[in-house]
Amino acid sequence: MSISPQYHALIGALQRMQPYPSLPDEQNGLAALPQADLFQDLLAQEMSKNQRVISAEEILADLDGSPTYVYSGLSGDEEELQEPAASGSTPGGTISRDAIMAKINRIATAYGVDPKLVREVVRAESNFNPNAVSRAGAKGLMQLMDSTARSLHVQNPFNPDENIRGGTLFLRKLLQKYDGNVKVALAAYNAGPGRVDRLGIDTDEEFEAKAQQLPEETQRYVDKITSRLYG
Repeated sequence: MSISPQYHALIGALQRMQPYPSLPDEQNGLAALPQADLFQDLLAQEMSKNQRVISAEEILADLDGSPTYVYSGLSGDEEELQEPAASGSTPGGTISRDAIMAKINRIATAYGVDPKLVREVVRAESNFNPNAVSRAGAKGLMQLMDSTARSLHVQNPFNPDENIRGGTLFLRKLLQKYDGNVKVALAAYNAGPGRVDRLGIDTDEEFEAKAQQLPEETQRYVDKITSRLYG
């Protein structure tokens, strides 16, 4: 059985304590604190030092089905890209649209996703602004939420290379999940796969039949991207 850091900290705190004095009630007007209560107080103190605050966006991501998997690299003979630091990697930086297009083509091709599809997702998400931040907290070119970025090993969502790589991997996962049905994958990218799955949407035909049950924003999002792609 593994011993948690909190348990180690608790044992250390108990060892550092002086024996609790047993004082008579008539001298102090107080009863000695029971040992069980003392232990609980120490436990609460040590646990509080190691608490992790879960952000609202992480809770919402779990509720709507955003990915919580940890990406462990590509399978087969594909190589995971090792991207250099890029200009515009922090808010306030600048990078040309041509440079962004070049990155999209290179990364999408390497990961087997249509570069035109990735380009239109970037256009719809951020209009090619690597420093974009939505009201919900989505960041960068492909508007990654912090929980999604972490699951895709994106350390800096404002770095164009990292953001495009993470967003493309997420998009590829969705295309694989929905057997290449582009409209369904796009709806899941925008609204979360959990919401799409709860409606039983697996194909583009089912998306067309049930699109009205999705948020209007998602409907417009899918229509905007597919209209540009297919005319």
